[in-house]
Amino acid sequence: MGCTVHDFLYVGALNVYIDQELLKVLEAWRCRVCSAVLAGERPMGPISSTEGLKEVVTGEDERWLAVARRGAGSLPPDVLLVRARKGQEFSVEAIDEEDSRLLVRDDWSVVRASDGSPPKTVAVYDLLSQLKGYIDLSTWPPKAFTLQRRSAVEGDLKPL
Repeated sequence: MGCTVHDFLYVGALNVYIDQELLKVLEAWRCRVCSAVLAGERPMGPISSTEGLKEVVTGEDERWLAVARRGAGSLPPDVLLVRARKGQEFSVEAIDEEDSRLLVRDDWSVVRASDGSPPKTVAVYDLLSQLKGYIDLSTWPPKAFTLQRRSAVEGDLKPL
């Protein structure tokens, strides 16, 4: 069910760290009427209330993904928000050229577009399942933690 004017309710935040330094905060809001999701990527420092907000995702065929990339040389480690659909290819700047083009499969897992293997320098998380937590990029793979309850089927937090 869609709506013409969304009534968003704050869902939570995902803090992105390197050791104890907070780099940015990823946030999400969900519409009370139609369940559309609005995501934001907030840098540290003074910002306006709308700075860093992305588009609204309205449906089960789209998701916001948090893509953590390993840093090296002049490319710093980071977590980026990516709006994704099943079957869609997307690009991120990565230290391994093969990891820069990724494909979202029908089960929402993400693989290299070139050969279908899992990426080695990029870790992908579903934003809504990772909220109320943090990602620490000081180790690889990144340490990821959430306070959200998980079903016995989901088990430990793992990248998509």
